[in-house]
Amino acid sequence: LARVFRHSSCKMVRRVEVTVPSQRVGEVLRSLSSLEKQGCTILRGEGHSAIIFRLKDKHVRLAVSQLSKIGVGIQWGIIDVLAMQMTKPRLGIRRMSMSGTIDKKVTPKRKYRVTDRQTIEEIYEVVDSGVHLTFDYMAFCVVAGIISAVGLLTDSSVTVVASMLVSPLMGPILGISFGYAINDRTMMWKCVRNEIIGVLLALATGVVTAAFSLLGNKEQELTFEMGSRGQPLALLAGAIVAIPSGVGVALSVANTNINSLVGVAISAALLPPIVNAGLLVVFAMHRDSEDSLEDEPIFYRAAAISMGLFLMNWILIFAFSLITFALKKLNKLEMGPTDAVWDGRPFDTKKQSQDLTLATQADQKKILESAAILVGDFDPTLKAEG
Repeated sequence: LARVFRHSSCKMVRRVEVTVPSQRVGEVLRSLSSLEKQGCTILRGEGHSAIIFRLKDKHVRLAVSQLSKIGVGIQWGIIDVLAMQMTKPRLGIRRMSMSGTIDKKVTPKRKYRVTDRQTIEEIYEVVDSGVHLTFDYMAFCVVAGIISAVGLLTDSSVTVVASMLVSPLMGPILGISFGYAINDRTMMWKCVRNEIIGVLLALATGVVTAAFSLLGNKEQELTFEMGSRGQPLALLAGAIVAIPSGVGVALSVANTNINSLVGVAISAALLPPIVNAGLLVVFAMHRDSEDSLEDEPIFYRAAAISMGLFLMNWILIFAFSLITFALKKLNKLEMGPTDAVWDGRPFDTKKQSQDLTLATQADQKKILESAAILVGDFDPTLKAEG
């Protein structure tokens, strides 16, 4: 969850910077002509030029898609998308048209669609930041496991909830569903591996904590927090919560809604059932060694149900986050072909100059007008030419 906070600067306005070979500027502008962009500026260099403009965040995906179709960011050129803290003037206000008159058209009411989301590249970066097997990931699993074990043993619901916020287990599960949605098998299986390692660490933490607990209290009884996760009714309640949690986590990452993501992390109880299973198994084994068979089956059964609760949550969160990604129309084709080779070599400036002379002044003016570039916002040399 902490990793995702670093990506929480998502605003309603984005600044898009497209760096391309100078001879391809016209081609890029034509591909962007249908977008409602503002403040479009062209900065020319020796071999490459930068096209800079502002867009509403829900239109960025279309811009990236249009650029990808002609090869920008896949075979040539670079696309950078920056979140704006603020911008003045705001997008959508009245502005001067190309003819010099003031556009009095009232800003249309915002239209929201089911498929509104960030670009698939932005979502990929958010998801990818929380799926790696690092020291921090494993340390968080152990730390969250200890907090959860203490809460379960002391019957403290507040402590158990705190462990859910520290737990990093949601990251790999989200990575599995996202990897499956975009057909990225490498990410998917990497996340499966990391999730299993995290589960084993949480389970081992519960076992070790239970062993230390028995040193001070050899007759550990089931607390309410432990018992409530070991009852068959917990499976039904868990399923009811896991289904909307799967939808919520996918919606949160698709739009970087951090407030929702925090709520989902609390509602989707992934780590406490694992730790609870480890605690209950050790307590059952202790009673077995003490020849106390009265409560032993209860502890084993509760441990099995508790572990089953986690597995059920995992499956349901995966399934319903996958359905949500499908509704958002996530697919790998949006990222472009995987076998494409990006060419970042500088272009021959002599050939570039010859190519530029082929374009007439009328053609350049037509390109600029079709792209809806504001007068005075682009390079003065282009203004003189156009």
